Amino acid sequence: MAPGKIAIIPARSGSKGLPNKNILRLLDKPLIAYTIEAACRAAIFERVIVTTDSLEYKFIAEKYGAEVIMRNEALSSDKASSFMVIEDVLSKVVGYNYFVLLQPTSPFRHEMHILQAIELFESSAKANFLVSVTESNKSADLIKPVDGSLSLKNFDLDFSCYRRQDHKEYTPNGAIFIGKSKEYLAKKHFFGHDSIAYIMNKRDSLDIDDQLDFEMAIFIQTLKNKKENLLQSVKKRILEKKDAFSKVCPVTLIGHSLFDYWDIAKIKGKDVNNLGIAGINSKEYYEFILDEKLLQDVGDTVLFFSGTNDIVLEGWDESYTITWSEKIIESLKSKNPNVHIYFLAVPPVTGRMERHNDVILRLNSALQQHFSQDDSVTWVPLSSSFYNDFGSLPDAFTYDGLHFTPFAYLQLENDISEILK
Repeated sequence: MAPGKIAIIPARSGSKGLPNKNILRLLDKPLIAYTIEAACRAAIFERVIVTTDSLEYKFIAEKYGAEVIMRNEALSSDKASSFMVIEDVLSKVVGYNYFVLLQPTSPFRHEMHILQAIELFESSAKANFLVSVTESNKSADLIKPVDGSLSLKNFDLDFSCYRRQDHKEYTPNGAIFIGKSKEYLAKKHFFGHDSIAYIMNKRDSLDIDDQLDFEMAIFIQTLKNKKENLLQSVKKRILEKKDAFSKVCPVTLIGHSLFDYWDIAKIKGKDVNNLGIAGINSKEYYEFILDEKLLQDVGDTVLFFSGTNDIVLEGWDESYTITWSEKIIESLKSKNPNVHIYFLAVPPVTGRMERHNDVILRLNSALQQHFSQDDSVTWVPLSSSFYNDFGSLPDAFTYDGLHFTPFAYLQLENDISEILK
């Protein structure tokens, strides 16, 4: 059985750099709520304890599910160390083998980070401590003191020849500290030979100390909310097209926004059923539409776009798109054994930060190679009209670097008409 453990969340109210930062609202809830909710969702702690000197903090912490230990005055000043605060909690909450310290200034450390760190700690027999770290974007060679004279005497390297070292360097990110209770009370800190690192990515490692950090947190959380809003938009669009999924036309369009935004009723005189869904990725298309059996049948010809919304997913590689595209294709073949699927290459983009043409080229190559052995699938590279001299989508073909203009759709119709002869 895993040893007993508690979460400790320190939340002093007297922050000077950013007053009351622990309860500032990060969009829809106080900053401290993100950490309390992450600890509770991990569902691995016997107790989730906030230690504070503020009755307002106590009210908020209890609202989001934590129990609260009030600090005395001596532990409420900025001279009180982390050790003094933890020692106070451990003196009042006894009998637990180890504790996990979670600072509320790390709102993007979520429950999976906590669970992974605990799994790593419990599997490391010789470790008494664990500290979360992130890769530093500055070498230790570039971090030196500058005194009142503003002299750079401590920067004594030949920086004209400086290049980043081949080895990576890490810095504690303040998100997760784990310590065995007895050993921590003896050592009074988390570092050293009996401590191990849990590595987190840069975005989730944001540690809020000042106003600029908090503004960055608002930006990151807004992006996270955008993903949730996109998911809801995809589900809404599927609902709007519910009747179309029961239709059968000679030509069916399966894919994302490049089809969804295409106002087309016929190709080469054949009726078209446009089942493109804006914003959807290949896994969602399979799970939300095909696995839910919204689509009952298809005609003998399917035009298929897949991949462009996959490559923006965290941790994506080519195998992801191949796996889910294959599931979609097999599902279509099960609905109509005579179906032939024209798999259109992922179009290039121009000037998009989240998509790169070298990645798109690599994906197209992998898709073409994988599906070339399937007699039911024809790989369809886009014509040269979709590429400018630099391999990007021509300006006349796009209004935002990704989506098509009417001129591009006219070219797409001409290209598809050629292959459907």
